[in-house]
Amino acid sequence: MKKIYHNLLNSLSGIKEGLKENSFLLEIFGGVILMLYLSFSNFDQKLKLVIFLSYIILLAFELLNTAIEKLSDKITKKIDPDIKKIKDLSSASVFLILILIIILLIISLIY
Repeated sequence: MKKIYHNLLNSLSGIKEGLKENSFLLEIFGGVILMLYLSFSNFDQKLKLVIFLSYIILLAFELLNTAIEKLSDKITKKIDPDIKKIKDLSSASVFLILILIIILLIISLIY
């Protein structure tokens, strides 16, 4: 039980660190707007759930992206083509989830 408690504290610390990042804060702000939209919309509850879960996945990927960027910066501050590729791949994963959410929102407007 003690281990679970420490894991929880570590996770909350990670979220706290994420809140220092502009991208994460922007996605939180977008999420507030998204949740308001979902609350007042009258489309299928299952689609609302899928959109909400996609948003949670977006936040998780943003935290992973931030961790990869910070770790890469610890390795070297110099411009390195391999580290740039790693950062770009990580950023692309966040972008793809944003596209997924946009597609789901378009679907929600059509149906």
